[in-house]
Order: sequence, then C-alpha cells, then structure tokens
Amino acid sequence: MDTEFPDNLIEIDDPEIDPAQIMAQIRERIHQRRLELGYPQQEFPPFGAAAYPGEPESGDFDRDLYYHLRKANDLYYQVGVESSLAPSPATRLPVLGRLWGRIRQEAHNLVLFYVGKLARQQLAVNRHTVSTLNRMAAQLHEQRRQIEALREETA
Repeated sequence: MDTEFPDNLIEIDDPEIDPAQIMAQIRERIHQRRLELGYPQQEFPPFGAAAYPGEPESGDFDRDLYYHLRKANDLYYQVGVESSLAPSPATRLPVLGRLWGRIRQEAHNLVLFYVGKLARQQLAVNRHTVSTLNRMAAQLHEQRRQIEALREETA
C-alpha cells in the first residue's frame, strides 16, 4: 500500500503507545474498508515512502548519519512557498497606487503558481530520495550486523 506520510507524522512521547503500530492498524482498516466497498485493487510498487529506520539499539553506528537522516525525514515534505509581498511606496500614490498594487499582487500570484507546481514536483523527488536513504541505512546496518557475525564465526 502506498503511503505518503511517514509513521512518525505524529510525535507521541508515551512509551506505552507505538505510533508505527497505530499507523499500521489505520492502514489495515482502510484496506479492509476499501475491500468491503468494492474499490478496485491497485498494485503499487513496494518501493514507496520507506519509514525512518531509527537508530540501532546496540552496536557501533554513525550518530551523524542517523542525525542527518532523521532531520531529512522530518523536513523533506516542508516547502516554504507562501506569499510575501513587501510594501511599496508606489502603492500609496493617489490614482495609480491601487492599480499598481493590484498588478504587483497578480504578478506575484502568477509566480507563486508556477513555483508551487515546481515545489510539488520537488516534494515527490524529496520523498523518493529520503526513502532511498532510509532503505540504504537499514541495509547498511544489516550488512554491518552480518559482517560482525561472520567475524565472530571465523574467530
């Protein structure tokens, strides 16, 4: 099932509550409800938004890597595209000020429209990039664990 948001979308500091488990239950209920209502089955590629793997509980790991990976997961879907039109002294002119203000606003809105389209496309790229990094970090940790196990076995 394709997920657009990570499991850590909501931060809960209660150790008895597992947000990932709650999100899994929500996704399962949505899936069951869609089956009940007869929605067509859609097959999504398994490579969707991979969740942040979390820092390994034991062993030696690169704390900087996981710090930056966590920050990337927290920030990849935030884009600051918003209206920020600075005041202009020309808009205070008696006759032409209102017209100039309206022209500035509409030009600004046009730019925001196209920048917004670009930002949505960049968000998709960001999501796939962060998902790739999450998967790579999880694989790296698993490979390290296997290497350590092999070293112990050969020693």
